[in-house]
Amino acid sequence: MADASDMPADIPRAYRIPFSSPPPRLPSPDRFQEPYVDTPSPSHQENNITPGHLLAPTQSFASNDASPAGKKTYYQSRTYASIQKPNFQERRRQVRLSMSGKSVIVEYEDFMKRFVPAPPGQEEPTNKLKAMDFSKVPTKPEVNMYEPLMTALNHDWLLPEDVAISNANTPDPSAKTKNVVDAGLYRRADKDKVGKKTKWAYMELSIECKTEDVQHDPFNESKKSGNHEDASDIRKQILGQIMCYAGYVFDNQQRMHHFMLIIFADMARIICWDRAGLTATQAFNYVTDPLKLGRFIWRFARMTPAQRGHDPTAVRVPRDSVNGKLMLERAQPPKSLSVADDASTGTGKKQAKKRPKSATPKPVIPGDYPRAEFEKSLEGDAIWWRLRVDDSKQGSRYFLVGKPHFVAPGLAGRGTHTFIAIDEADPYGPFVYLKDAWRVAHTGIDQEGKILERLNSDDDGGPVPYVPSVRFHGDVEDQVTRSQEVWLEQNKGKTRDQCPLKTHRHYRLVVNEVGRPLALFKNMKELIGLVTLCLKAHGEAYNRKKLIHRDISAGNVLIYPELVCDANGVVTERPRPLLADWELAKRVDDPKEAPRQPDRTGTWQFMSASALSQPSKRIIVQDDVESFFHLVLYHAIRFIPHNCLNVGSFMEMYFDGHIEEHGVYYGGKDKLKSMENGELTTPRGFPLCFYVGEEASEDLPDPSVATPSPSITQTSDAASNSPSSSSVTNAEDAPRTHEHVIHPVTKLLEDCLLRLKAHYTLYVTQKSTDSSSHKQSHVKKATDVDSAVTSLRKKRKPTVKQPKVLSPAERAELEILAAKLADHSEMIDLFAEHYEEGDWPDDDRCPDQLPKDYKPNYNTLLATGGSKRAAGSAFETSAHQAKRSRVSGI
Repeated sequence: MADASDMPADIPRAYRIPFSSPPPRLPSPDRFQEPYVDTPSPSHQENNITPGHLLAPTQSFASNDASPAGKKTYYQSRTYASIQKPNFQERRRQVRLSMSGKSVIVEYEDFMKRFVPAPPGQEEPTNKLKAMDFSKVPTKPEVNMYEPLMTALNHDWLLPEDVAISNANTPDPSAKTKNVVDAGLYRRADKDKVGKKTKWAYMELSIECKTEDVQHDPFNESKKSGNHEDASDIRKQILGQIMCYAGYVFDNQQRMHHFMLIIFADMARIICWDRAGLTATQAFNYVTDPLKLGRFIWRFARMTPAQRGHDPTAVRVPRDSVNGKLMLERAQPPKSLSVADDASTGTGKKQAKKRPKSATPKPVIPGDYPRAEFEKSLEGDAIWWRLRVDDSKQGSRYFLVGKPHFVAPGLAGRGTHTFIAIDEADPYGPFVYLKDAWRVAHTGIDQEGKILERLNSDDDGGPVPYVPSVRFHGDVEDQVTRSQEVWLEQNKGKTRDQCPLKTHRHYRLVVNEVGRPLALFKNMKELIGLVTLCLKAHGEAYNRKKLIHRDISAGNVLIYPELVCDANGVVTERPRPLLADWELAKRVDDPKEAPRQPDRTGTWQFMSASALSQPSKRIIVQDDVESFFHLVLYHAIRFIPHNCLNVGSFMEMYFDGHIEEHGVYYGGKDKLKSMENGELTTPRGFPLCFYVGEEASEDLPDPSVATPSPSITQTSDAASNSPSSSSVTNAEDAPRTHEHVIHPVTKLLEDCLLRLKAHYTLYVTQKSTDSSSHKQSHVKKATDVDSAVTSLRKKRKPTVKQPKVLSPAERAELEILAAKLADHSEMIDLFAEHYEEGDWPDDDRCPDQLPKDYKPNYNTLLATGGSKRAAGSAFETSAHQAKRSRVSGI
């Protein structure tokens, strides 16, 4: 039985120099471990490296990259894997659905008592507030509402330290989104910084104006508490719009909650947003009853920063301060280093001229990635922060950060922000990675830092390799969301488990490693090697530490640089895997069988097909192993040549596929069909096949007319002609000419599918069909455009597929294959064997094949007879789909 340490030597094993970040804990002994080079950790003077030497190539991603979870980019969060450029309407729909069922409407007095307390020692000027005149604010057109409203609010007695500014015409220049809110309250001290622009980083109270008192009211009070979304399209759009505006404030500030005022004609509502949901007042007429609006503004102007929602443990760092100058100093690139051409990797200038379309990542200086990313975080008008992390064992520590390295999509949920950070106690030490999130504070859910401490500990056989190492972690004071408490008070008799709003507690975690996205892999062989070692980490965590990850995704498998020094003192960088984000991990020896949360756990695009079909399913080893399969396929379909001419459609159907029934989202049929049949197909129905040296294009032969080629690799498994056989490609079904060489990843995916098909045949399809034979099957319902339309137009229930009756011999054979899927050693052997024996090209990456302008085909359903409502339910995504599009804990 092979071990991950039996991988070839070009998948390096040991971290020799703790150069930029301390390495993950590695296994010992290591077959390929070279003698340790006893070199001192470098100081902040990082210019001692021999110039002109390259690390393993890396690549810069455009801001519109479509990785659903792994892309660490600011502002460009998304939930669809198939969309690279989600427009503002799609973003609003996504964030609205992530907040579905998480709104609470309360009476004005209850809202004020809970969220807007009267300032101690001051008496409200009730007569002045009653005399406020809002009658000069017109209701139409909208653009004429802004300035009169600002005039009515801008009085020194009302706003002694704030100013109301209309900034509906100029977007925030520091934000990639061009969305603008109509107006806002800002501190007078920030007035010059704001001008007439929307400045999310300085906004204290956001104000939005609409012209219709019913049609433009985002909430429907007649609906039961927790589900106040109206069915009309315009009201849905407005709700998504204001949710996005609140999200921009959370993205750009360190917030516990945020207040918003929405005006619609002569009516108004006040809203308080937090990571659990929102609480809004009942609608009131602010023209005939000015006391309510005036009273809110008067109290708000006298609230402390913490009462307004600012996090007191986060302090802004001025650029000219001592810490600001330190951050600028640490962001400077090493002056003595230069990057030389390397013709052998195809990344040099001469080579670039020959291959202008090469997708080989650009080289960078060894160990410089954290520094370069930190430098980016300080660019433009980004706010710099000094964040406090409270560790129960080590006390408090402060970290210096710029703008986030990653911002999770959506408003309700964990709201994860990550940063490249400087430890103030070690200002010239290595950069570290800081994660700021609102963890789900439910019984049985551990802090991620405690999970990592268990993985890092010397107990139970020693540290697990290839996982982050904890530096500091802890809850942020007593910062807990409050919307869920309001919901419980409004819904007497309901238990906390019945509340759709989760309790979230603010939490910070600092780890030593700064990893790069997996999508920066050099070639497919490197990616397979990294995934193999992550399988090893997963197996050791499961078998020794009794933990299962439950969220294998593109964002959670990272590349961590190994820095090595040869005999001549030349430092180079080699890739190592880092299996990160253990916040959803669960003890497998936990006697509690009940789910800890009402939602699924994981990232939608990479979850197993059976978990997507069964929301309450307990995640087991087979589900996580299947997620590793989807992870390889995701990167192959985007960056390796193949015969799929419409990558966007494939991504939409396979990774984003879903249906909605009675408010519950289920996985699409394409992923499930692939697992059940043991094959991958293109949107046109041809077997999917990956090639060497060819990009997907119309120039490739049509599988339906081309002649068979002896170079096509057929299934060589002994079980290829048995009921367990599966394939990614087949010489008879998808023949190619001798000029097209099959890529070795094709055979790896094929062998994985053999095991997946056996598992589904025995334990998923049979069980699912038996339990739903008397009713409509959610698993089998079509979700692609054409099938959905056919079902809608014919208005008939889909038939239930009856499983094949297996003979004892067939069942025994399938049980052997299915058992391999649950055995980490078997799966490591499988990946290692393909890694060692496959004829892997050195330069097999091609440019990203997912079109930058691809959009899911919403219009097809409408054009072929579907209703608007059907189109929305068929293609809208939700919080059940998003990680960072993560589905659990939102």
